[in-house]
Amino acid sequence: MSWSEICGHKLQKQFFQRVFQNQSQSHSYLFSGPEGIGKTTFAFEIARLFNCEHPSNDGSCGSCQNCRLINAGTHPDVILLSPRENKILVEDVRDFIFRLGLQRVYGKFRIGIVESTELFSKEEIQNCLLKTVEEPPENSIIILLTSQVQILLPTLLSRCQRIHFQLLNQESIKKFIKKKYNLTDQKAGDIAEQSLGRLRNAFDLAEGNQPLIEKSFFLWDWITGENEIFSLGSWFIENKDKIIEIFSQLEWYLRDIMIFQFIGRDGERILSHSGFKKRIVDDSNRLSPRIISRFILEIEQLEKDLKSNLNYDTTLLHFVLMVREELNSAPCCRNQV
Repeated sequence: MSWSEICGHKLQKQFFQRVFQNQSQSHSYLFSGPEGIGKTTFAFEIARLFNCEHPSNDGSCGSCQNCRLINAGTHPDVILLSPRENKILVEDVRDFIFRLGLQRVYGKFRIGIVESTELFSKEEIQNCLLKTVEEPPENSIIILLTSQVQILLPTLLSRCQRIHFQLLNQESIKKFIKKKYNLTDQKAGDIAEQSLGRLRNAFDLAEGNQPLIEKSFFLWDWITGENEIFSLGSWFIENKDKIIEIFSQLEWYLRDIMIFQFIGRDGERILSHSGFKKRIVDDSNRLSPRIISRFILEIEQLEKDLKSNLNYDTTLLHFVLMVREELNSAPCCRNQV
């Protein structure tokens, strides 16, 4: 892989290419930004670049032993810490720290990548990693990934160089998936518009899978409709591994509704969900800004509760009941502020 095989994020590519050429790398980075935009893919290209045997201005070569091992997920000097069932446990972090401190085998650097760092909900877990982030082993680089930087401890944030990633623009996604999936210009454009700036959504659409945005709309329509609440149980179980991302997607949608309510059609150009304008208009007309604001705050709290390992079923039921109660108490609520 090389920089050209990563969709978008031009400024971040230029930054790390300069860092590599000048050998001015930090020992710890924090990649922040929305889910599904390629932060993990970017982190692995950093791992390839700093261990590549034949690097160039285009990034890693993709064909040397180190690049091939990293691509296969079998490089002993690249350690990935991923959540299990939306949890990262203290013992997982300790194992990550232990492996990061081992002698290098093939690479010039040992690279530690931590996904979903916001799942370090307990201070004990963040503090467990803090000393390693502050004083990592020699010739090692730690890359923390998060979509909710506000949850992390200030002491952990201060030890990392923060690199922020934004939603991808439609044109970048269109060009990328058109080439990757050999799509027509029209098909690639339609998918890019529906992807909402998230490459993961675009991949799901191109491969015929149900993207997160559709799942978030299904959930929203169900809990704001007149459907039986408890019949959602099997759906929540089926989508447990992705439920936080689904609610995060729903939160972005609700924020678009608020933008539309306060700015109107003048704000359409900055909507993340511009391809769903009719839905936004309909929800904007039937729900007041106060209601939408309440739901956004409740979703933020829900995500924190789920990441704190509170009871999954009880937490979700509380949210659904809150939404129903709020809607039932103000069925015609657009004019309430």
